Amino acid sequence: MPSVAPALKRVGDFAAFLGQEFDEAPTYAALRKAERIGRPVGSPEWIAAMEARAGMTLAPQKRGPKPKQDGA
Repeated sequence: MPSVAPALKRVGDFAAFLGQEFDEAPTYAALRKAERIGRPVGSPEWIAAMEARAGMTLAPQKRGPKPKQDGA
C-alpha cells in the first residue's frame, strides 16, 4: 500500500490544504503555453536535471539564426 507520509510531510494538514482557495488561471496559463510550444514546465533546476537525463536541450535557446562556424 502506498505511503501518504511524503505528502503529509510537505503539506501538513492535507484537508486544510485541499480546502484552500486556488486561482487556477496562472497555473493553467503556464501549462497551456507549454502545450503550444512543446516545452516542459518546471524550475530551471528541474529542467537542467531533465536535460542531463535526456541528453538533449529542453530549455529555450537564443532566438534567430545560429552563427556560422569557421571553416564551414
